[in-house]
Amino acid sequence: MNEIKNINNGPITYGDWYNLGYTLVPCEAGRPKVLSWSSPDFKITKEEWKNKHTDKEIGLRLDNVVDLDIDNNRAKVFANKYLPNWPTISGREHNPTSHYWFKARLPAQKFSLPKDLERYVEHAVHGQCLCEIRSTETCYTIVPGSLHSKHREHVRWEKYEGFKEYPGDLNKILRKITLATALSILYAPKGQRDEYCTAIAGVLIKQTDWEDTEINDFIYDIAVESNDDESENRKNKGSTTRKSKKPFGMPKLAEIIECRTESIATVFSWIGVQDKSLVQVKQIADDSMGEIVEYGEDRYKIEVTGKLEGKSFTKTITIDGPTLMNQLKFYDAVVTQAQVWIPKMKAAQFEEIMRMKFESRTKSKDYVAEAAESNKIKKHFTNYIKLKKAYTSKSELFNYGNPYLNQRANELEFSLNGFEDYLEEQRVSYKKRVDLVLLVQDVLNAKRKTGTYLTKSLVSWVIKDPEIQNEDILLAGKSEETEEINFEQA
Repeated sequence: MNEIKNINNGPITYGDWYNLGYTLVPCEAGRPKVLSWSSPDFKITKEEWKNKHTDKEIGLRLDNVVDLDIDNNRAKVFANKYLPNWPTISGREHNPTSHYWFKARLPAQKFSLPKDLERYVEHAVHGQCLCEIRSTETCYTIVPGSLHSKHREHVRWEKYEGFKEYPGDLNKILRKITLATALSILYAPKGQRDEYCTAIAGVLIKQTDWEDTEINDFIYDIAVESNDDESENRKNKGSTTRKSKKPFGMPKLAEIIECRTESIATVFSWIGVQDKSLVQVKQIADDSMGEIVEYGEDRYKIEVTGKLEGKSFTKTITIDGPTLMNQLKFYDAVVTQAQVWIPKMKAAQFEEIMRMKFESRTKSKDYVAEAAESNKIKKHFTNYIKLKKAYTSKSELFNYGNPYLNQRANELEFSLNGFEDYLEEQRVSYKKRVDLVLLVQDVLNAKRKTGTYLTKSLVSWVIKDPEIQNEDILLAGKSEETEEINFEQA
């Protein structure tokens, strides 16, 4: 395990981050260990972190911070080119120079190559994902001062001068990096490179407000970084293509790359370019469907508009995530719940439109957090303890599988089989036992424990600092300890 060093006095402890006024999220294996961490009023105090979370990874909530999270090495090349000498960068041994930090607030977005282009990145560590703009209270990043969950190595500052504002259009430059990365990865083989660069210029000329000099430099940069031995010939592609009578566009790029035109449109959409046919279909879809509102865990409401006897009407339907992603199921749900006919669209167009709606979804003011599976399992466990009680004698756990409260260590031990039997009595079941195990680990923060009691093997699950009402504790002699303990990850 490598040692962490403080570079330029950058924050590396929870105390450092609290002193700078940031909101922290305790994480384990890269995942938050607390509920409602993305709520506007969420806050864990410095003292609470000291008492409960010092062993957790430090997740920095990105309220007014932008983290350009780079997954593909080619993106690092363009980040260095378009953000030279940026003052605050972090990384780790297996993925250095992978996070550029800014003082700003931008829409969060992940940039991944479409499915039919994955062959171009089949050997990349992160596959289709090139990079991600992470920002707002809906995002967090494991920051220097923590061990990374994948390689168990420290996240480090490579440079730190605080989070600075970018002196220009940050959203544009970050998206420019992502587009340059994709077009470099997809760069045409010899014999097609001139047409490839001409087609890129054609799209930028027809569908952006970029000046010729910006297009010239952009394409030249891509050619150089793609090891084009005739990159000098691409220097003026913007200027020469604008003068030509037949500039190529997305269809020519799709032909060269051998993919769907919709995939090319997706890549260029990263800088705001939209396929005209998709724009038309989106307008039709918007006339029929409103925005997606998140009402609860895996429950979404969407307003749909239809006609009856020549008059328009609107209804709100409630659906789950898989239905949102499946065109046929979604159409069926709309007709069944609202008696509304949604105009047909191509599968790729439906996917793109629903993705955009989903990523811009809002959370209902009446969001039902209590309906989340995490809250349900907590409620079931609380009722389980109320029914079975927590005994202070370990023999109850060993002989009868009843919960045992170790008062000295303030730990609750219980039998997973006993809890599962209780759930089945309440007609609550999980398709696979592993689903229950994951909930017990992630929601109840329990750990599997193997040991012995009276020289015999005993397997249990342990929750530290449990919240148990006094009336649910049954005193029965002195607390009894385990002779041998071994905590495991199930």
